[in-house]
Amino acid sequence: MTLLEVIVALTIAGSALASGAAVLGFLTDQQAQNGTQTVVSASAVRGTIRAWTSEARLATEGDAEFRGRPGGAPASSVTSMRRADESDELSFVTTAPTEVSATGTIVRLYVASADSARGRGLMAELRPWRRSGAPVTLSLAPDAVGMRVRYLSSLYGRRSWIDSWVTTSVLPAALELSIVYDSTTMRGEDRAARALLSTPVLVALAGRQ
Repeated sequence: MTLLEVIVALTIAGSALASGAAVLGFLTDQQAQNGTQTVVSASAVRGTIRAWTSEARLATEGDAEFRGRPGGAPASSVTSMRRADESDELSFVTTAPTEVSATGTIVRLYVASADSARGRGLMAELRPWRRSGAPVTLSLAPDAVGMRVRYLSSLYGRRSWIDSWVTTSVLPAALELSIVYDSTTMRGEDRAARALLSTPVLVALAGRQ
């Protein structure tokens, strides 16, 4: 090869490397941006769950039920059949503002299977409480495969964690909710967001009616 051919070859190689570095930098920035967005979204989901559950209420009329059922429990309604069999289910009345009401909403949290028509993953079904209105179904965490909830009992002066709580009169002292993911399908940009959502949300309910 002549010196001129070597110079031309090096020039072409340098241009290719520079272009590749620019593309790699762009892809890295996009991945970082997507990762940040998923973490922000996960934080919003945790905040929403905490806001709804922390404002759980019961009523003297007995029409505000708190129902926490463990995974594998028999379905109590047609809509309950859409949840994943291994996942827990939680429904309660909240006074926190929601998409359907600013004063009272019946919230049902469950995990739907992949073949559900309304969506998959962690779902929230919202229905107005004590007034008419169409229900709204939200997808909170589409990739979730399960939800685990346990309840802190303080009845009879003893504190213990139990797997279910169904009542119209006494709320648990606290609840702990965590979202379950399939670790084999986890992508790099999802790790932080899934780790955040997998961390249990602990909410104190003692004294709430």
